[in-house]
Amino acid sequence: MQSPDKEIIRKVIAETGTRKEAGNVLEWFSSSMEGQQCLSDMLDRDAYLLETATASDLPECPSDKIFSTISGKMRRQTLKARVLRVAAVVIPLAFIIGFAAYLDTELQLFGPVQYSDLYVAKGESARICFQDGSEVYLNADSKIRYPKKFGWRKREVFLEGEAYFKVASNKRKPFVVHTGDSHINVLGTSFNVNAYSDEDVIQVTLDEGKVIFHTPQNGYSIVPGQQVVYHKSDGKASVQHLPNATTESLWKEGVIYLHDTPLVDVMRMLERRYDVSFELRNSSALKYSYSLISRQPSLTEILDELQKIAPVKFKHEKEKGIIEVSLVSKLAN
Repeated sequence: MQSPDKEIIRKVIAETGTRKEAGNVLEWFSSSMEGQQCLSDMLDRDAYLLETATASDLPECPSDKIFSTISGKMRRQTLKARVLRVAAVVIPLAFIIGFAAYLDTELQLFGPVQYSDLYVAKGESARICFQDGSEVYLNADSKIRYPKKFGWRKREVFLEGEAYFKVASNKRKPFVVHTGDSHINVLGTSFNVNAYSDEDVIQVTLDEGKVIFHTPQNGYSIVPGQQVVYHKSDGKASVQHLPNATTESLWKEGVIYLHDTPLVDVMRMLERRYDVSFELRNSSALKYSYSLISRQPSLTEILDELQKIAPVKFKHEKEKGIIEVSLVSKLAN
């Protein structure tokens, strides 16, 4: 900054200069080395006068006024700097808070999560698409509880029954499926979960990606083609390789797939799928197991197929929705 004219400096010191001239001089004093040296010289001169004269002989020192003015300006500048520093923090913070409030209003990322509950009745199935692109297919007699909008940190759902998940990948927001006292951590993958509350076993079968199945005791990481089987009664779990893991989720395509499946499990599956009840007339029938694959069968068709495999008879009373199960009479003895 160019130094002010000496006459202008004198006028400012005498408080006869204009506002603009005073501002220029004060800025020169406070912001330039030359100005600071000039002010220092004036202060030294006044100090010398104080040493060689009595207080009654001296008028008010002009440098005192200048020093007071400069100090006031410097305090104002310090205050201004502090205000600016605070503003630099507060304004972005206010923006962030405002933006967060907007996101919360639009996406419900913060605060209490609002959930929806869906029950798929026996004899039915359903498919849900979430806002993140994930999909879930629900088998008959299954319940799912899910947030209307996923939260900021993670995506959580609660399942009772059987479902097939196609989870959209998001490493920053893991997908968690809760199944009673266990849960499944997912990043992006496709897998089948069989976790009916009235059954002791939970099965998680992985088609693509990677999941970690957590029990109260341990965590089990599985890769495609593997299945983890967890027994709720004793807390034991095991991981096994399946020759064709995708058969576990054929139900979502309307296919019934049985592989050496005990009759008791067959009946339970058919009860859910067709909304019927079985009455067992002869417990000896439970020793048989079934293997078959049938696409979109009616109840009558599947019962006929089962009767061809083992000497077990199924009598369907359609009005009551009950199926009697007994051994074929000639073999019952």
